[in-house]
Amino acid sequence: MKKTVLITGANRGLGEAFVKVLIKDEDCTIISLSRRLSVEQMEYASGNFHFIEADLAKAHLIEKLEVLKDLIGEEPVYIVNNASIIEPVVGIADLDEAAMDKTIAVNVKSTMVIVTFFLGNFNKNNLSFVNISSGAANRAISNWSLYCSSKAFIQMFFKVAESENKQHQFFNIDPGVMDTGMQESLRASDFPDVENFKDLKKDGQLKTPIDVARDILKTIGIHQ
Repeated sequence: MKKTVLITGANRGLGEAFVKVLIKDEDCTIISLSRRLSVEQMEYASGNFHFIEADLAKAHLIEKLEVLKDLIGEEPVYIVNNASIIEPVVGIADLDEAAMDKTIAVNVKSTMVIVTFFLGNFNKNNLSFVNISSGAANRAISNWSLYCSSKAFIQMFFKVAESENKQHQFFNIDPGVMDTGMQESLRASDFPDVENFKDLKKDGQLKTPIDVARDILKTIGIHQ
């Protein structure tokens, strides 16, 4: 069946893994909503892969989304909320307003804008909203106040959206700890639990993004 999958932050980590899996599906149109393309994505033919350049930290995202009206027909649509930032990893007393604004823009506001846009413009489609959440949404981690709080916010936002729009599907999925650039930056950071994260890498307990992407696609009903 024909379907469209929009992925935020599709140029690296789990987002890039989603693209690598889905690009092999001829019935799937992939839309990357990201700041840039990965090196591999630059080689993709434009047939079933579309790139919308967007910095989720900046305003006017709604204007970027307008092009979707020309790309999406009546097919089922999957919206994967993957993009998020964890920096700065600092104590609350050391946070500044600029960091707060950026995290709220990327991790919270952009997601709300995207969900609102699809519900307002594609309500007749079969919509599936997929939030890539985190264990941090339900657990307080020192020096992660912005990340934990923003993940918890969107998790609840999806639950409320589901209660209002029972004709669509809403998923909050915690992918677990993966071997990504975010993990690498965390291991180089200074926070109380950093040694635990270093041990996960040392002990080979980090999942690969490709394996996680495949599992999530099965969960939401795209792949068997």
